Amino acid sequence: MSNQIKGFGNGILDGLKKVLFSDQIESPEKPERLQESQKQSTQSFSQIDFSPSSPSAPEDIRDMKLRVYQLLENMNKPGVDFFEVWNAAVEMGGVNSSHIKSAYTSLRFADKSLDKSRLLGTGKSYIDGLNSVFETELLKRKAEKESYLQKKAQTKSNLEADIQHLNVQISQLQQQLIDKKAELQQIDAREDPQMAAIDQKITHGKQAVDLVLTEMNQVMNIIEKDIN
Repeated sequence: MSNQIKGFGNGILDGLKKVLFSDQIESPEKPERLQESQKQSTQSFSQIDFSPSSPSAPEDIRDMKLRVYQLLENMNKPGVDFFEVWNAAVEMGGVNSSHIKSAYTSLRFADKSLDKSRLLGTGKSYIDGLNSVFETELLKRKAEKESYLQKKAQTKSNLEADIQHLNVQISQLQQQLIDKKAELQQIDAREDPQMAAIDQKITHGKQAVDLVLTEMNQVMNIIEKDIN
């Protein structure tokens, strides 16, 4: 959040930090973090650790959602805009019409140029930016999965050819044939968990992004309806 805003903390981030591994997350209050966030408009999900914090799916999604919030923190532009109004409303107790209006009124004292047009414009910019980053990362994950599939198919093909050849020479190469068959049987067990992990990351990332986008669109709807 911009250093120009006084009296508001990290409303969006604080609630989840209490139940997640906050020592793995950079605090957005650090001055160097604030300077960096003003320079960056996007950040690839690949720069964020997607490793699940626990075997519990709900906690994994909450962890991912917190990382999405941090991504938005990095996108935050200088000055007072949608992000500051949203964050201030969360600090007031949650996103609703009353809190959005109060946050808007309070923050206009910090920046007299703040108006409905800027809120809607910057809100759309953050939503578009988040969607763009996720789509880019999704393509990378799908390409990574495709690479595993091709590697698996090629490995199976090669091993099956070896087995065919060994069957011709079975009397002399019996032990080699056994070894190759054992290797073939291990392909699925070795490769499938990695592909399953990729699927889980994609699913949790999509769910976290959808949750955040729903919140952001709720703010946009309130602004559209109730702020003049």
